[in-house]
Amino acid sequence: MRTVDTVAWTESLGVHPGFLERAMNEKLRRMQDAEEELRGLFNVMKDAPDDEMVLSLRSANRSLTQAVECMEACIRLVRRAT
Repeated sequence: MRTVDTVAWTESLGVHPGFLERAMNEKLRRMQDAEEELRGLFNVMKDAPDDEMVLSLRSANRSLTQAVECMEACIRLVRRAT
């Protein structure tokens, strides 16, 4: 099982430890909004004649989805640690 370094997270986000989960949730919401926007952009552009661009958008979408999943996992770990 992964562990989470709450001190590193508080320093990284520049917040007091008591506000860590809230700060992480705010970042998660921003990531989810970006993910939704990127997914919409990909859906509009998926039939574009530039295959490299389409593949790049698909890859970016997958990477952002994975980042969201990682942040959700970290938030769960922070919740358990506190």
